[in-house]
Amino acid sequence: MNPLNIVISISGIVLGVLSLVQVLMNRLMEPRLRRFFTGFFCVLIVYVASNFISMMVESYEGAAWAIVTRVFIFIESTASSLLMLLLTDLLLYTSGEKNYRRTPAFILALGLWFVYMALLTFTQFTDVIYTISAENNYRRGPLYPLLLVPPVLLMLVDFIAFLKRLGLFNHRQRGAFAAFLLIPTGAMLLQMQYYGVQLIVFGTTVAAFILFVYLLSDQTQRFYQREQENEHLRVDIMLSQIQPHFLYNTLGAIQSLCRTEPEEAERMVAKFARYLRGNMDSIAERKAIPFEKELEHTRLYLELEQLRYEDALSVSYDLPVTDFRIPTLTLQPLAENAVRHGVRGSLTGRGTVTISTAEHPDCFTVTVKDDGPGFDPERQNKSDGRSHIGLENVRERLARVSGGRLEIRSAPDEGTSAVIILPKGGV
Repeated sequence: MNPLNIVISISGIVLGVLSLVQVLMNRLMEPRLRRFFTGFFCVLIVYVASNFISMMVESYEGAAWAIVTRVFIFIESTASSLLMLLLTDLLLYTSGEKNYRRTPAFILALGLWFVYMALLTFTQFTDVIYTISAENNYRRGPLYPLLLVPPVLLMLVDFIAFLKRLGLFNHRQRGAFAAFLLIPTGAMLLQMQYYGVQLIVFGTTVAAFILFVYLLSDQTQRFYQREQENEHLRVDIMLSQIQPHFLYNTLGAIQSLCRTEPEEAERMVAKFARYLRGNMDSIAERKAIPFEKELEHTRLYLELEQLRYEDALSVSYDLPVTDFRIPTLTLQPLAENAVRHGVRGSLTGRGTVTISTAEHPDCFTVTVKDDGPGFDPERQNKSDGRSHIGLENVRERLARVSGGRLEIRSAPDEGTSAVIILPKGGV
């Protein structure tokens, strides 16, 4: 037994296990990629371990050892081919192609894998491809090259798919896939010249590690980039809510109360402080929060507006369900729009803002409705830059934090409804 092969196999198993542990502990990778690499390294470990076991028992004679060798060569060959199919899956997924498992490349790769497995299974009952004698001797048959055709074609499919989508990958992704395609291919060519040394096992293990490192680096960069974007988004939302005219008008209303109703003024100052503190706290909040907490922040805002507009602004609540989560600062901007453009935008300057919730089989909805003038969505006036940016921030935050969306429904003289849709699986 070649000592170098033992070193290669043990190193491959250790590297595979360490990589698998890293995948399971890592929280920067997107869930889909984490699941892929979990399965990928499990298959790699099985591949290298099966190769190691079959190599260890090949020197033992006897029918029982022949069965052991046959079983582990079968497992090794299956795992090896499965790694190539998994590479096809990852390559097409990373390219961003929708319904990639219905593309000709994936269908062809899957078909070649099934052909290979059929040949490998057929081999167990004949000696025309390879056989293992009762003395535990491995021998290739006259049709052995036939067994190599599907893997070679599968690798060719991966090469072509990679080259056709080269422009869809960033430099890290290109390096990752190039390594996994070229290194095992080079190892296979060298194996033909140096038979007896497990170069293919070595090349596959090294290529898998490089693939993981490159894509992990890419995922890490994307994670921190998303965090930076979320940070900017949180600041934008906060600034869009703390508007100077709102601060000045609220303070002016409180000042007036100080002369006539000092106790009410004190109560409103406490509410105003809680409202500002809620805005500040929202900057650090990265996950969805209980709806009741977001509702409380919105109540404070509406009560401060009612202080200014008195009986010109009415607020109604219809909340049969509140036990769900919602991203921060998504409800209050909608209430503000309802007050500014709905109630205050009407001819009388008077109206009602209604906040309601509902539960559906697959989602929760939160509706902010006003009875103002409404508008034609097809001819919406976007001259109010601040309002438009506020709604876009809400849409972006809903999508990023909970996979939700915002729908605006309106018609002239029928008011406007802003509907937050929160999928149950995302909150």
